[in-house]
Amino acid sequence: MDKKYTCYCGLYYVIERFMLGMIKRNISKLFRLERSLAEKDNVLRFDEESPKKSWPDPDKIPNGEEVPFSLKNIPLVGLHLRSSVRQGIKAIETIIENPHQAKVKISAVELENFEDFAKESGIGAIGYAKLPPHLIFKERAVLYDSAVVLIMEMGKKAISKAPSTETFKMVMSTYATLGMITNRLTDNLRQTGFQAHASHPLGGLVLYPPLAVTAGLGWFGRHGLLITPQFGPRQRISAIFVNIDNLPFNKSNEHSWISEFCMSCGKCVESCPNGAILDQPIEHDSGRKTQIVQEKCIPIFVKQEGCTICIKECLFSTLNYHDIQEKFSAERK
Repeated sequence: MDKKYTCYCGLYYVIERFMLGMIKRNISKLFRLERSLAEKDNVLRFDEESPKKSWPDPDKIPNGEEVPFSLKNIPLVGLHLRSSVRQGIKAIETIIENPHQAKVKISAVELENFEDFAKESGIGAIGYAKLPPHLIFKERAVLYDSAVVLIMEMGKKAISKAPSTETFKMVMSTYATLGMITNRLTDNLRQTGFQAHASHPLGGLVLYPPLAVTAGLGWFGRHGLLITPQFGPRQRISAIFVNIDNLPFNKSNEHSWISEFCMSCGKCVESCPNGAILDQPIEHDSGRKTQIVQEKCIPIFVKQEGCTICIKECLFSTLNYHDIQEKFSAERK
């Protein structure tokens, strides 16, 4: 074998290991920062019904386990993962930039300007909700219970090729881009005079799908993912927690029919390569439902190029939301 080629491969391997090590260290830092929030005064903490964080914790697992990406993933999505972790750290470290003499009410003009800026930045839909404590991950906390919920579309063409390198790159790129935009929008709210706290879409501080349901953006399917009229299950979610008390908080949800439809479908359950989607969800005392066995979902996500098969196979990914609703309503009559 050519010596130059061997040296090149060896150097490439060293660079990959260095990047993976740096990402793991930053994930550890991010988790420490997140847990430190729960130790502060005057924060909204998790409660007994809160779920555990789905990402494995690099501070608590044996050496050598994938956390949550292996060396082979680095050439594919290393830069996107690195960006996501950095933006997650930034979301917490910049809390100190909140204005001290902050406003608590937003005017109609200020809200319109914020929403216009969000949509110009690439946000597909925005909703507002009061955050139930049982949606906060264990050992985590947020500063405020007023939530601005943001969703960003994932590319339909790339989803249709799942599992594939193209799909994996697109999924991780969406996480990274939405994370940057979420921090940018948080800065915008601070500059307008409000206190704000961003939560990154990758991991995050709360359980996003039920929060988005509370905000009226859609409903969760049997795969545990949010389904919206705009994108079906093809989106990622983030949130900004703010001190604003007069946001147009959602009070109803017209998408609840999705639950009955999904129970009659089951394509995602049948297509999951690792049996991670429960045939019958576990319902907790708080009303929160567990649809996914994370211990089965995360490993296949890591090993199978981001998997995403459940999103690909979901009928809402390929058919029009309103067409499905109309046909399903007619069949029930």
